[in-house]
Amino acid sequence: MFQIDWAVQDIWAKETMVSSTTPSKLNTNDVRKTALVHWEEHCLECALPGCYSSCALYSRRADGKCARFDYGIFPNPGFSGLFAFGADVRFRRWGKLETRLYGKTVSVAQHQLFDRMNRSLSRPLKGRAASRISTDARTLLGRVRNKYFTRIVPAPADPPFDAFVMECFSPENDSYRIMLEHFDREIRSRHSFTIEPGWNFFTIPAESLEFAANPLSGKITLFPENNVEKRVIFTWLDLVTYGNVSAAASAPARLAPAAKVKCVAWDLDNTMWKGIVAENSVAQLQPRSEAVELVRLLDERGIIQTVVSKNNFADAWRVIESLRLDDYFLHPAINWQPKSSNLSRIASRLNINIDTFALIDDSPFERAEVQSAFPQLRVYSDDQIKTILSLPEFDVPVTEASRKRRLSYLTEIRREEEREAAGSDYEAFLRSCRMKLRLFVPRDPAQVLRCLELIQRANQLNMSNTRYSADEFEKLLSRPGFLCLALQCEDRFGEYGIVGFASVDETSETATLRDFVLSCRVAQKKVEHAFVDWLALREQAMGKSELRAAIVPTDRNHQILQVFRDLQFLSTDKSEEAAQIVTHSLHDFVSSRGPVTVEAEEACSSPGPRCN
Repeated sequence: MFQIDWAVQDIWAKETMVSSTTPSKLNTNDVRKTALVHWEEHCLECALPGCYSSCALYSRRADGKCARFDYGIFPNPGFSGLFAFGADVRFRRWGKLETRLYGKTVSVAQHQLFDRMNRSLSRPLKGRAASRISTDARTLLGRVRNKYFTRIVPAPADPPFDAFVMECFSPENDSYRIMLEHFDREIRSRHSFTIEPGWNFFTIPAESLEFAANPLSGKITLFPENNVEKRVIFTWLDLVTYGNVSAAASAPARLAPAAKVKCVAWDLDNTMWKGIVAENSVAQLQPRSEAVELVRLLDERGIIQTVVSKNNFADAWRVIESLRLDDYFLHPAINWQPKSSNLSRIASRLNINIDTFALIDDSPFERAEVQSAFPQLRVYSDDQIKTILSLPEFDVPVTEASRKRRLSYLTEIRREEEREAAGSDYEAFLRSCRMKLRLFVPRDPAQVLRCLELIQRANQLNMSNTRYSADEFEKLLSRPGFLCLALQCEDRFGEYGIVGFASVDETSETATLRDFVLSCRVAQKKVEHAFVDWLALREQAMGKSELRAAIVPTDRNHQILQVFRDLQFLSTDKSEEAAQIVTHSLHDFVSSRGPVTVEAEEACSSPGPRCN
């Protein structure tokens, strides 16, 4: 379900009207159960209620909270999926969708009934004094809804669901990426999706969401990468348990291939090379130059590739490595299972729909077996290798992003492998993310404004809680003897942008961290530990005897104090106004070498010229 309580029809009506007669790729008849969810409007940098008065981006919603969507979540009747509408959203900067997982699953019919009740109760009232009454009623509805979901609906049987499904329509003219995070006290998984103009369909297998021992716990968050402000209409955004009926076998009208091919699956024997691995040595096999060339040309167009071959994996892969093609194939399935089964598993792991696949295979039997299971999947014989690129389904725009598509998938695969290897070792998982923190002096207006926004807004990871005005902040940046740094973060899945700011008083033998603020987007990812660790090493190299931090405790920033405890800082009896002072002798400070890599401007990373 969706929080349509605060949808504003007058603003939504100004959007370009779009609708679709294209049926959803997932039929409700093919779904046995769904997790009970209620997607709501939230902010990536939420620090309520203080941010309502301090944040320049605050936009008042009817209930006084911050509106991070242009018109709320509007039920667009021109689309349908699980419900008889599409959830129409235009993200503003820092906007995100978020749902709590209530630990419950319900049938499709139950979920649809709850939705109808929810929409009926959420409709704005009309008449005298209706605005105030409606606002109060909808606020009360939200509280009652959460209690009802928690207490009334029976808990699910194990396993609770098969996959997370996201289907959406993008009215935009360009592509962008949406990030999904599942967290339960800590980040458990992170996924990235490229949203193309028009229809998009993705699935994430249950095991890839890394749920804790308590199934369906925590929250799921969805937001555009790099704070881009885009419109999207969601028709499915659900954790589902499939029924006995195959989605591929029902509703023939839905079984046409997609307009463009996203993934090519290769057979090997007598397709990629002449000869059969089981009957010939590697030296006797003859690579087909046109096939090898096509692999590279498809890669340049951003069309990803895999292998489905009936062979012994080690023997066949040795030949692929000899052709230097091993990095081109994602999730290769080289075994004796039916190729249709292998393709289904590969599609799930790649999070792309089976109708975007194409199979190149010399065997009429194998092509028929695959098409029997998946009529919407294109098949080609090995005789068509030389002409495939001239077909319209392979005529795709070539961009810088498309050229890097395979590499982005490879990093995602390696993330999954390392996460599985890490098991419950959260720090090992963070290392696999290759989190990188970059430190620099904010100089251009956009950088300065972003740092000021964080200072004015953040509560949970704000050490001093000093709310500088624009003029005061400019003076701080130019203050002699102060090191002022912006913190920018990225990992292998994408960029977070500027996520923090710090100011350090270096005017005496003891260095004092005065301001340290960090976005909650990178909370519990050891970024704060990495920064303090780096700062201690810098001050140690400069000959400082001690690093102090002046923390002004509040009821919400206890996480900051825990960072210094983790790094063996000691509380002192000293105090400066309301600040609690923690300190660490730099004579014996040793780096913790955490999972986050730190890079800094040359002037900031070692003794020498001043950063400011």
